[in-house]
Amino acid sequence: MQLEKLKDGLVVSCYASFDINPEMDNPDTMAHVATSCVVGGACAIRTNLENVRAIKSVVQVPVIGIKKIYKDGDTSSSDFRITPTLKEVEALLKAGADAIAIDGTVRDRYDNYSTKEFISEIKRLFDVFIITDISTVEEGVAAWEYGADMVGTTLSGYTPYSKNPIRFGTLPSPDPDYEIIADLRSANVKHIVAEGRITNGLKMKKALDAGAYCVVVGTSITEPKKIVKTILQDAQRI
Repeated sequence: MQLEKLKDGLVVSCYASFDINPEMDNPDTMAHVATSCVVGGACAIRTNLENVRAIKSVVQVPVIGIKKIYKDGDTSSSDFRITPTLKEVEALLKAGADAIAIDGTVRDRYDNYSTKEFISEIKRLFDVFIITDISTVEEGVAAWEYGADMVGTTLSGYTPYSKNPIRFGTLPSPDPDYEIIADLRSANVKHIVAEGRITNGLKMKKALDAGAYCVVVGTSITEPKKIVKTILQDAQRI
């Protein structure tokens, strides 16, 4: 994948899980959503393994593949890992993913690799573009030094030790973690993907100004049920 295609761009996170959003949990549905997002200007699509092939068949922009693995198979849990083993990496590449997002937190990976070893092994076996999703500045700096092509703030707030932990699956709230973006950039991490609680263009611009290379938005674009609920809840508070 060519890094330059993502510069200052909007990547749309386009996937659903049966437990959380069953109405949208269908590869054909996600392919239609992805197509609409690309027509609207998305520079890339981020999606899960089940949708990679369908989306790749209808869009010309890069597709970033992930596979969430939940502890004990509970998809309502916040205890998950993003593409934690080589098994998921290989499956995503076979499905046609142009880049792979992996878990770069210090939590157990469900295999015997450290983050450093995992990145090294992926590069050795597949030589694929890697985005490492992290939850703290320290994890991001380490991933960058280990050879990740990009570092994503995806998991900021989603580990118990990160700042201001939030519950997975809730509506985007408060502001994005601009501080982690700025701190990563100050630590000479050059290619930062800002993701999490970015709900409009003003927040996207602020994330880019803080040092992000590109921005990922998911729920606020691709989950109609949550969008509708948010509008109704906001109206009731006025």
